[in-house]
Amino acid sequence: MQKHILLVDSDAENLARLSQTLRLHDYRVSVARDGVEGLALVDSLRPDCIIFDVDLPRLSGTIMYSRLRRDAKSRQLPAIVCSDVGPRPVDFGTGIPVLPKSCAPETLIETVRGATA
Repeated sequence: MQKHILLVDSDAENLARLSQTLRLHDYRVSVARDGVEGLALVDSLRPDCIIFDVDLPRLSGTIMYSRLRRDAKSRQLPAIVCSDVGPRPVDFGTGIPVLPKSCAPETLIETVRGATA
């Protein structure tokens, strides 16, 4: 069965690159362009994994992730950060992979496979 990945990023170029890579590896992909839309789509679509940027409009990725973890329905949803957060330390706790936006396609796919296994 095809795994469903939700991408949350305001960068259209990054969304296109990630979507293409995931679709080439037989993942179903949905996209949101801000944290509010991301939360709504997690609730309505029930993806197998969420990949999100930290720097999002309307609701930051950090706050979105915190809200997902407080909700019993999404608490166990595998999550991956794909962001160029720069030198700012972002602590998402243990077990959440953090990838740079410029990561190699192979790294992205390997990380998604690990998160959704």
